[in-house]
Amino acid sequence: MPITNSKEKKLPISDIIAGALADAKKANLLGDMPLQAAILGVVSEGSLPNATVEQIGNTVFITHYSEDKLEVAMRAMNLDTARNYLDNSIAYVTRLAESGVARMTSDFNDKRILQLFKSIANRPEFSHWGMKVYKKPDGSMRAYVVMQQGQ
Repeated sequence: MPITNSKEKKLPISDIIAGALADAKKANLLGDMPLQAAILGVVSEGSLPNATVEQIGNTVFITHYSEDKLEVAMRAMNLDTARNYLDNSIAYVTRLAESGVARMTSDFNDKRILQLFKSIANRPEFSHWGMKVYKKPDGSMRAYVVMQQGQ
């Protein structure tokens, strides 16, 4: 599905999820998983008791909270422009930090996401946060972010 500037047209959540997964399938990021199974998996994931699904612009953030709400594991699906994706992500992590979340992890296999994390980490308002990205044995990456409070 084509990138759609959310400042011009806001897409429904279902279109973002289906489009982002279709793009991931085309880029061979889903392996041999059928697209329909990936979509059903995301719908099921979003309905878990500790999960939230939030749309900012044309980006959907799926967040899994720990019981004490201090830690989250998240992932994003995006059909927005690169600039809007960065802005949407900044709004998202700011909301998480303001809600009291202290630590965030995210697994990803697209190197462009690494650039997104680095762009956020280099912003002055997040300079007191800590971030480490590790390459996993399967070639994907995992980012750990410590969202220090009160700085």
